[in-house]
Amino acid sequence: MNIQIAIDILKNRNFSLLTMGQVISQLGENLNKVAMLWFVYQFSHKAADLAWVGILQTLPPLLFGWFTGPILDRVSRKNVMIFIDITRGLLLLLIPVLYHNELLTLPILFILVFLISVVSGIFGPALYASIPELVRRDQIVSANALMQTTGQVGMLLGPITGGVLIGLWNAPFVMIVNAVTFFLSALFLLMMKLPSPHRSTAFSFLTLLQETREGFQFVFNGKSNLLPLFVIMTLYGFITGPFSLILPVYTKLVLHQGPQTLGFLLSIMGLGMLGASMLLTSAPPIQYEKWIAGALIFGGLMLTATGWLQPILFASITIALIGASFSAFNPLAHTIIQTQAPEILLARTLSTMSIGFLLGAIGGMGLFPALLHLIGVGPVFSIMGLIFLIGGLIFLRRSIKKESPQETLSIAQHLPISIGTNRNES
Repeated sequence: MNIQIAIDILKNRNFSLLTMGQVISQLGENLNKVAMLWFVYQFSHKAADLAWVGILQTLPPLLFGWFTGPILDRVSRKNVMIFIDITRGLLLLLIPVLYHNELLTLPILFILVFLISVVSGIFGPALYASIPELVRRDQIVSANALMQTTGQVGMLLGPITGGVLIGLWNAPFVMIVNAVTFFLSALFLLMMKLPSPHRSTAFSFLTLLQETREGFQFVFNGKSNLLPLFVIMTLYGFITGPFSLILPVYTKLVLHQGPQTLGFLLSIMGLGMLGASMLLTSAPPIQYEKWIAGALIFGGLMLTATGWLQPILFASITIALIGASFSAFNPLAHTIIQTQAPEILLARTLSTMSIGFLLGAIGGMGLFPALLHLIGVGPVFSIMGLIFLIGGLIFLRRSIKKESPQETLSIAQHLPISIGTNRNES
């Protein structure tokens, strides 16, 4: 393992500022995750309402994400990320204010969750479209994994701390803490320098539709080799999307524990994710697709085992390993996209690919929580594991058939672009 790779990347001042801001905001988001899930489940005692939270968090990026790519390919991504952090911080503060004045109800909470998700859905494509502008091409895998590590640090420390804070105070207090972390993240972004896109044509609704179509065409025309990855990302979302929604039910009905144990399990999962991200940061692989397939296969086996384990020790081990398998997928998938999509199409390609994940996540969140009351937690986890396992085996078979590693594609080979010019290099 070459730790020097991570050190060299973090010497980049702009990337370090972006990373530090994400560490803080991810810590706050994961503090809030356990608070939100436990609050809703205790309020209604219905797993279906947990599914509604997940769907409302996922639906806005699916509804509005298709046009964010063309916009992000034109405007300052730095300013967009700052605006998002400030806006979602203010929206999140409304929850404790309404709670303090005894005005908070489940429908109002759902509306605020939806609005926060509307702005948050733009942040991911803006973040990952910025990374190739901040680091060298040979550092992209490590940079993606390092950026994902910020989420794992938050997931490791946030949920267990959130569970303790809920016990000492209440869920709205945790949401205040989360809002403050968003404001701090915006401060780090203000200090960062990031090149702005330069496009030569005027922007209109017709241009928006044209550029959106180009993003979809690049993914689905079959020449970019991204279509199989789109399918796998859909499957990945189908399983990972509902997983955190099922954990509160698993904690209460199978383990017979409370919010502190839920926070502990989420933190243990974050520990597994952190370990996988650190491995990818220090020792980035070359055969991305085979690693993705292996992560799916291993994750499928662990999912199948978890649903039938009642001892907390064994459940903690398998959930940590599930986190590792989930974590290995994202940076490799993003690297494939970032290295195959032309710079002029990068944000649009990322937005298009994320639609597959979101479609899968909404489908999984609509299906699996409802199945809990019909067949129980163990069979639901087994079905999820089997789907992951089969998908991984199919993707592995495809990767073995390929004659060469991932190839970088030129826009001239695959898509006639008549508008715009390339950005300045950082």
